[in-house]
Amino acid sequence: MLSIRLACPICDHAESEPVLTRRGFKLVRCRECGAVFVSPMPPAEALRAHYQNPDYFAGDEGQGYRNYADMRKALLPHFRRRMRTINAYFPGRGILLDYGCAAGYFLEVARAEDWGIAGVELSASMARQAEQALGVPIATSLATLAERNFDVITLWEVIEHLPEPVAELRRLYDRLRPGGMLMLSTPNTGHWQAVRDPDAWDSYRPPSHLMFFTGPTLAEALRRAGFERISIQKVSPLPLLPAWLRNLSAPLQRGLATGQSMAWPLALWAWRAIRLAGWGWQRLAYPNDDIFTTLEAVALRPA
Repeated sequence: MLSIRLACPICDHAESEPVLTRRGFKLVRCRECGAVFVSPMPPAEALRAHYQNPDYFAGDEGQGYRNYADMRKALLPHFRRRMRTINAYFPGRGILLDYGCAAGYFLEVARAEDWGIAGVELSASMARQAEQALGVPIATSLATLAERNFDVITLWEVIEHLPEPVAELRRLYDRLRPGGMLMLSTPNTGHWQAVRDPDAWDSYRPPSHLMFFTGPTLAEALRRAGFERISIQKVSPLPLLPAWLRNLSAPLQRGLATGQSMAWPLALWAWRAIRLAGWGWQRLAYPNDDIFTTLEAVALRPA
């Protein structure tokens, strides 16, 4: 393969190799740290315009969401579980910043758990929606956020959108108080589908997603930003299903992913049972596969 001369956004190494091309964007892998990223990165102006497009949160499912409002019931169980992790670190609560807060659903959960809340959302229209729902100001950039130190900063499915993730993590590090915690989630590019069937891996979606992490590359980004006591957990299993079961369950999976399923509790439990059966089958057929679609990281600023 031909080398591509471009500095890696994680380790600054200059050499990379092609991975695939999607929607006219080239994805490459750093030959030093293994990070996968879009090369070249889109201009900053194009990225800003991309997220101001109303279709991103309501219409453009290939890049954003069919209807973000419908996602609320799908997101809340994840947000409540993550909130329990945060509360275990900070039983006395404190002030929490959700970076990339969208409509503010996670901030609703945090406030219900007695946290002080603040938010940043790049989309101006979505920031206004969150402000109206929460009754607190929502900044449209970290630079315009009121100066203060936070106990916790969260980024749910955000870091993959950042063209300079380490630089942005350093800026967030500076907004944490000593001993403060950052928690984030991002798609797991070590998932078996991303490795063996990349054309079907939904998270390869430039220009919305620019960085593609595995556990080791995510940990490296956090270390380079100054964080310590980094722990990474894999969640949300998506096993390889036999073809007949995959075809049969595809409408159920899509309905849950988009928030459109009727009889929500029943649909959720049915899909969990299907995943459990698929997990067992895949462990026998492909014992080395990584079946988890999402990475969740916790990292601390030294006290």
